[in-house]
Amino acid sequence: MAHTIIGLDLGSCVVKAIVVRMAMRGSEIIGLESEPVTLDENGRSKPSDVLEATGRLVERLNLDQVSIYCAVPGELAAVRQIHLPTSAAKRLEQVLRFELDETLPFDIEDAVFDFVEVSRNSDEIVVLAASMLRDNVQQMIDGLGECGIDPNEIGVSPFSYRSLHDAKASAEDELAAFVDIGHLRTTISVLDTRVPTGRTILRGGRDLTDALAQKGKVSFEEAEQYKQQHGLDGQVGVILNEAIRPLIREIRQTLKGHLAAGGGRVTKVLLAGGGAKLSGLVDLLQDELGVPVERYGLSLGQSTALEASDQHFEFALTHALARQEILQRSQRINLRQGELSFRGDYEFLKRRIAWAAGCLLAILLAWIFSSYAEYRLLADKAETQRKELTEITTRIFNKPVVDRLEIERLLGGKQIKKAPMPEIDAFDIIVELSRRIPTSVVHDVERLEIKPKRITLKGIVDAQLVAEGELTSEQGDAGVSDGGVGSDLSPTDLIKQKLEGYDECFTAIRVGKVTVIGERRRYQMDIDSKCP
Repeated sequence: MAHTIIGLDLGSCVVKAIVVRMAMRGSEIIGLESEPVTLDENGRSKPSDVLEATGRLVERLNLDQVSIYCAVPGELAAVRQIHLPTSAAKRLEQVLRFELDETLPFDIEDAVFDFVEVSRNSDEIVVLAASMLRDNVQQMIDGLGECGIDPNEIGVSPFSYRSLHDAKASAEDELAAFVDIGHLRTTISVLDTRVPTGRTILRGGRDLTDALAQKGKVSFEEAEQYKQQHGLDGQVGVILNEAIRPLIREIRQTLKGHLAAGGGRVTKVLLAGGGAKLSGLVDLLQDELGVPVERYGLSLGQSTALEASDQHFEFALTHALARQEILQRSQRINLRQGELSFRGDYEFLKRRIAWAAGCLLAILLAWIFSSYAEYRLLADKAETQRKELTEITTRIFNKPVVDRLEIERLLGGKQIKKAPMPEIDAFDIIVELSRRIPTSVVHDVERLEIKPKRITLKGIVDAQLVAEGELTSEQGDAGVSDGGVGSDLSPTDLIKQKLEGYDECFTAIRVGKVTVIGERRRYQMDIDSKCP
């Protein structure tokens, strides 16, 4: 199901918005809008001026059933890369809260924070955490609310460009870095998923205009016009070239810092923002940084009336914000946390509820079908048993009877319930064995195993019977019965004979192979039993 997303860039000079339609097959840009912010004579604006421009922009946008994503400038959020032990994986948020409380310049209880996992191995987990004072986030939400906007997420600018990684990574060994030169600040973002690098430099196009105004002794407005007309050419270019050197130095140090932190070598710089309009800047940066530099270009959808133009590089951050939903939630930084969380995405909830209702309906239909099939099976079985019962009772009572109580009455007598405990248990069996094995047999029990319906007896007996003074060694295997009466039975046969007399339980007795052990005999006897 397609839905519309708006990426909103709250710039200090121009407020920009990009409208993207997201569908199963991908995303498509369907609209671009911008609104200038009122600046004072020194080229500065107040937060209220930005909100007024946002309000004017909103009037031109159709905000019915859309998702809105925006971001705060990098200097307003505290961003840290934190290394944690793997043992903290199950309580990552709690441990991270403690770690941030030790490093933040404000109390963690007064802040909101979010994090993304950068890497994980057997020893540690590396996370990138961003935090900001709760009051500042609340003021931003309230201000946008007055403009009729309730953003789904509020990210951090330098780390919002990650959604453009797939769009600009044409090869595995290609690593691009965004340099977004705005009015007051420059944002650098290296699209490296292994070592995320983002930085905000508080130098931008206004600093160049201000330097030109001071050197040329003209007003800020006139200096801005000269900058736009001449760029880095002529006498104006000499002044601007000198003014932009500190910014280029910061950009170079940022790229070197990324490499020193273990990241890949940047192979391409994508220039974006209003400052990218400065003529000659692309060639200058390419010479100074030693890597190819090009302006960021948007891929516009065929269904839109917008024309492709390299001027669309101003919408780089806006485009990145509009593509946030292509990233998993765990890969996005969102400062709307806790009581500040977004609660107005009713369309999303409706889609989720509709999906859940469909699944529940399918489960309910499957259960009804299964229950009906089981009912039919039991009903058929009950009907068959009813017919059999009718035939039997007709044959016995000369009339069909299917009621259980009536059948019991006609049969007479009372049903005897089976005792919960057996009449003869294993202990009784042991007592009976002890009583029935003759005392004339010297008998050692090695194993006695009593199971339902089966008893196993393993033992060792002497080769001769012992009868009180009447049995001689010459009699060999000849035995005597209890009381000294002579017998021709061996000790094992005598034991078997005595146990066979216990027919209340024992139904069959089998004697296995008898093994000779010196003057003694080892045997095994298996007894089939009716009890316990």
